[in-house]
Amino acid sequence: MNRKTFLKNLTATAAGVNLLFPKKFYGQSTGVVSSETKTRPSGSKRAIVLGGGLSGLYSAYLLKQTGYDVTVIERGDSFGGRISTYTNPNLGIVQDLGGEWIGENQTDIKSLVKQLGLELVSANVSERFSLSKANADQHKISSGSIDTLDKVIDLHKSLGSNQKQGLDKINFASYARYQGLTEEEIRSMNELYRVILGADLNQISSESVLDDLSALQSALKPKYLVNGGAGQIIQSLVNQLKNQELLLGETATKVSQQKNQVSVELSSGRTIKGNLIVCTLPTAAVLDIKWTPTLPKDLIYSALRMQTGKISKNICFVKSNSNLSNFFQTTNTAAETFYVSDLAIGQNITAVTSISTGDRASLFEKGSDRQKKNLMSSALEEIGILDLVSENPFHFHSFQKSTGRSGFVSLFPPGSYGIKDVWNEPFERVFFAGEHLALHTGSMDSAVASAIQAVSKT
Repeated sequence: MNRKTFLKNLTATAAGVNLLFPKKFYGQSTGVVSSETKTRPSGSKRAIVLGGGLSGLYSAYLLKQTGYDVTVIERGDSFGGRISTYTNPNLGIVQDLGGEWIGENQTDIKSLVKQLGLELVSANVSERFSLSKANADQHKISSGSIDTLDKVIDLHKSLGSNQKQGLDKINFASYARYQGLTEEEIRSMNELYRVILGADLNQISSESVLDDLSALQSALKPKYLVNGGAGQIIQSLVNQLKNQELLLGETATKVSQQKNQVSVELSSGRTIKGNLIVCTLPTAAVLDIKWTPTLPKDLIYSALRMQTGKISKNICFVKSNSNLSNFFQTTNTAAETFYVSDLAIGQNITAVTSISTGDRASLFEKGSDRQKKNLMSSALEEIGILDLVSENPFHFHSFQKSTGRSGFVSLFPPGSYGIKDVWNEPFERVFFAGEHLALHTGSMDSAVASAIQAVSKT
């Protein structure tokens, strides 16, 4: 069954039994849920989902809608993966510390948000990421270079596979130099897109970047936020799965397949059996599992080639003032970039978010609280206009602690053209999904799209 037919059939089924999220669900951004093990009929269809992020939870929801009993296995102590939202109702502050922005043409995540009864609001910083002549001065990129970028982006849409493979051999920064952009202009683009990609443009294939810039669904074209935070998507999906088995703090150590049955051994010693698996784990985590039969060599090679950008988002609480509206500033410090979302502006206190990437992100992921406070204080001194609150002025978040992975957005270095294609086909009774496997990666939309693609093949 192809993706389009699958969605059509699912919608018809859901409409007939009133299952498509009949009411709005409000809750905190993340939560710990562990459903009781249900007694199931011996003839029921059973599916196992590895990973409790957005892709995993949505895969589980789709499987449930198609008649499966589902077990979701998540190694962390909460669901959501790379989605996490800080909320403080008393202060009137909401700020996403993981997946945050949604593009105008990211139809899969927009559809899901609508089905969940949630609302999208315009992201006040979205125009910052638009490479246009109107923003030329702001980005320190000349009008001529904007024209050049527009031409190569438009040209990319008509390139064949061989030409794309040629572009894939060099990084984007080198390609931009070849097209005549100055070092300052390349540095400006780096500062702009590092906060979304989590890596320097010297590390990423020019084909990968141009593919993103030319795609309507690109993560590089943010437009909206989820009103109340992206964590509400996770809470709502968990709520829809409340009669399924959702396991936290469990790690899959071994996966075995025999004809129409699969079994997953957990770190706790428990074994779970089912008819199929949807694996939404990052490729590095896939390699941590012992597989019987062993993973095909092309999957192993692809997993070893994929990389992940590092992003660390943290919050500084400051006294609200009129200068914080549309605030966005890049620094040369470990905190790197500061910005303020409209949803993070309270009456008296505002949450200013810092985004650190690459090695700077590692400082916040691995540092002690004292070290992180010193790094943030030093960064704020450079800005000079923020008035920190006196009590608990910082909130630090670590994806290393919550997911076990320091990465954030999947990256494709030079020489990686086509390496994710091998995951499109199932490995016997195992189907793969995740942000890293979608046609256009790096967004919540890609996580949802990959889940649809995987489940439609089951």
